[in-house]
Amino acid sequence: MNRLMARSKRFTTIAVGYVAAVLTSILVPVLLIVLLEGIEYGNWSMLFTFDWLGSFPLAVLTVMACALLIVGPAILIAERRSLRGWFYFAVTGAVTSMAFGVLVPGSAGGFVFNPGFLGFLATAGTAAGWVYWLLAGRSSGSLMDRDPE
Repeated sequence: MNRLMARSKRFTTIAVGYVAAVLTSILVPVLLIVLLEGIEYGNWSMLFTFDWLGSFPLAVLTVMACALLIVGPAILIAERRSLRGWFYFAVTGAVTSMAFGVLVPGSAGGFVFNPGFLGFLATAGTAAGWVYWLLAGRSSGSLMDRDPE
């Protein structure tokens, strides 16, 4: 396979992994809230009242654009240094999710320091990082020329 084809395939893999990670970072909190609400109060209707067609695509685009500012350099570092461990991507996802939730105005409905809230964000980010690792991170740096010396 020529070099250009290999690079475009790797870039596509990174993009698909990133989109899947963003979807995971949005769906995990929604499903956790529904699960907590359903277990605690028996109210499972919250899943059906979520605006899947209106606000969900906007949330995906917003998270994709804003999170890329934080996680983009981490992906470039992983590619450059061939970092393939799941822990790197899980921590990167958790840090990105917490930073996004704290720094982006209105993303969390007004941030008040709450360790439970930060844990909630870290859980979503860790899940997103793991999904990225499954799809793209396990083969990070596969295009780097490594000369055995």
